[in-house]
Amino acid sequence: MQRSMHSVVVEMDPKSSSEARDRRVEELEHCVRALAHDLRSPLVSLLGFARLLRQEYGAQLDETGLHFLDRIEQAGLTMESLVEELLDFSRIGRAGEQRFLVDPQEVLRQLQAELKPRLEASGTRLEIPEDAPLVFCDRTRLYQILSNLIRNALDHMGACARPVVQVSIQERDDAHHISVADNGRGVLPADRERIFELFQQGTGCARRGSGMGLAIVRKIASTYGGHVWVESEPGAGCCFHVTLPRS
Repeated sequence: MQRSMHSVVVEMDPKSSSEARDRRVEELEHCVRALAHDLRSPLVSLLGFARLLRQEYGAQLDETGLHFLDRIEQAGLTMESLVEELLDFSRIGRAGEQRFLVDPQEVLRQLQAELKPRLEASGTRLEIPEDAPLVFCDRTRLYQILSNLIRNALDHMGACARPVVQVSIQERDDAHHISVADNGRGVLPADRERIFELFQQGTGCARRGSGMGLAIVRKIASTYGGHVWVESEPGAGCCFHVTLPRS
């Protein structure tokens, strides 16, 4: 009897743990939405007054004053971008998204054009597939997956003699497999799970972006019933993988 009761408890634990985890995620997302909405109003005021200050009194400010004003505006714009990412993160998986077969090459060509100045400045070659299968996904979400993975590589691959970011999209039996690889510094074993959490970045990496990119990728994949993971060897580059069910 004791063994039977013990067996029942063991079997129930994973479900209980999963439900508790889901509740924590739901509570976190509720807090994220509330925080993002609350930040919008003072942020609009800050950027508005900074703009008025530049228009009305910019001619009276010396070089130092203008530098301070530039810093205020840049910080405000960074916060504005973060608020928008927080709101978008909270919307992933909510009603209204439309999944259909999307041409990933069209999305990749758009990203290649958007990132052209940055790619040229860093000497990075972005390799996209010449032929790729259509992916069953909301177009905006597919753009976010590819954009965040490519930008993450550009942000954190570090110094390379010939930096390369390579995108691959393959069709498997039951899923589409997206991978984005680089030949940069790689990811430490201890960081391979942590970097997919909100506001987290790899150990020793300079702070770039909001720290939300990989969390957005993981939430999209999870919402669609897919998976995301990274394979890496420190100093030998890394490869991020995303699977999305074909239907």
